[in-house]
Amino acid sequence: MLKAVAFQRRAFSMPATLRPTPSTSSTRQPIFSAEQKASSSPAHFYQNRTLDYYVEQRVTPITLRQLVFFGKRLNDERLIKSANYVRNELPVRLAHRIRDFQQLPFIVGSNPHIQLVYDLYWAAFEKFRKVPLIETKQQNQEYCDLLRTLLRDHLVVIPQLALGISECAQHIPAVHANHFMNTMLRSRISRRVITEQHLALSESSQDVDNDDAVVGTIFTKCNPTNIIEKCIALIETRLSGTEKCPPFNIDGSTGCGDFTYISEHIEYIVFQLLSNSVRHTLQFHKNNIAPPPVNITICSNDTDILIRISDQGGGMSPEAYRDLWSFTSQRRFKAFETIPQMAARIAEEEEIPWSWQGQEDQHLGIGLPMSKVYSEYWGGELKVMSMEGFGTEAYIRIPRLGNQTENIDFEEADEVEYVPAWESDERHTIVRHSSILGQ
Repeated sequence: MLKAVAFQRRAFSMPATLRPTPSTSSTRQPIFSAEQKASSSPAHFYQNRTLDYYVEQRVTPITLRQLVFFGKRLNDERLIKSANYVRNELPVRLAHRIRDFQQLPFIVGSNPHIQLVYDLYWAAFEKFRKVPLIETKQQNQEYCDLLRTLLRDHLVVIPQLALGISECAQHIPAVHANHFMNTMLRSRISRRVITEQHLALSESSQDVDNDDAVVGTIFTKCNPTNIIEKCIALIETRLSGTEKCPPFNIDGSTGCGDFTYISEHIEYIVFQLLSNSVRHTLQFHKNNIAPPPVNITICSNDTDILIRISDQGGGMSPEAYRDLWSFTSQRRFKAFETIPQMAARIAEEEEIPWSWQGQEDQHLGIGLPMSKVYSEYWGGELKVMSMEGFGTEAYIRIPRLGNQTENIDFEEADEVEYVPAWESDERHTIVRHSSILGQ
């Protein structure tokens, strides 16, 4: 029997103020030695003594408000503290995901796509854990170079995970496969958020012409109407000269106030929903001279921004609706065989081929599941309702206060047990418990 074990994690020694860990040596040295720069093969699958030390440590989550407060008062001391926070967090966050790989059934972990990502994670973990305390701006610059390199190398992670887990669908229950993918993608966002925030702060520390509304990767004047109009403009540009674009109606509280968020996250969600609405509307009304509009409604309250996107694209069949958030469809992710890298950002849409003229379109199939992960990461949510034969409505809720801690763990199936079919009539069981850090 293969069993996923819930490991007890002891408190991590990094306070919320991003204070660096005390140095173990008073001698300052280059951040990377020649030996550390050399690539090394991942440790054997079961050589986990080093990994266990990091798995037992607790992740230190942050909020958007903390990142903004810290970044607005940036100086050299704070920049070094930021570097050491990232330096301490990345190996811990990676270690938990490496352990998740090791808890997969052997036949799944042996899939070449899954194995590639596992090897990438282990190699990155080995590099990160060997980084010494950062004490100077020069050492920070060397660390930033490492971060940029690994961010670039890990662009293959989403396509490889999607291909691997879909190829193994017959070897793992769908609930476990989806839990694994949601956990991996959410953790990936968490690592990229703190990494890219530190890189942006490091770059802004050398720029005298900083925009006060931009704090690292965070935009303090996000406006839902502006984001929606940006996504519409991209869709209309892509369709120009090929097909008629359905009209877009924006109503509701279009003048609601600005809020603080990572605008790229919202742009990705809105673009995926709007592009799906446009694609299905054009396909469902391909014989109509004038397709019906896509309606977008904006409203807000004291704590949230809410967006509804409604279309008349024919809705979804019960089978399609059931698998809306699933990662276990081989056919769904087939396009990744020709698109080897993905950062899950709206800028990539300019390079991905569109084909909305009634035949099999070449979209990647991961847009909606990835949008759900993005929406829930800072405490929001994404809901989709379908009326087969008529259309679909999607609802986005985005927290506007910035006081939600990042949701790193996926809670639907925190502790799972794999039971062979010959041992039980039930293919799997799920034990639920709260994964809120510190509780």
